[in-house]
Amino acid sequence: MEIAILETMGLILAVLGCVLWKKQKITILHDYHRDNVLDSDKKAFCKISGIGILVIGIGLVLSGIIVGITDSAYSFIAFGAGFVIGMIMLIYAGIRYNR
Repeated sequence: MEIAILETMGLILAVLGCVLWKKQKITILHDYHRDNVLDSDKKAFCKISGIGILVIGIGLVLSGIIVGITDSAYSFIAFGAGFVIGMIMLIYAGIRYNR
């Protein structure tokens, strides 16, 4: 059951990240995350934020795959790495473009 939850959540986040990055659907983010983003910075903000969400989703998917194959706690490494890298990207985008 936990594998299905990890995989589903990872795929949802990966799809949302791709939509934000490629289609620049900034409206999927909450208002306060995009209030002060200038129109000229929208493309860069969507790209960095989208990739950050995508990385978190990929980390969850890899975590589910590792749990399914090894049934060990090593899956936490994939999740942790994806989460930390993705959050750094999201925080960077927020600080840089949402002043």
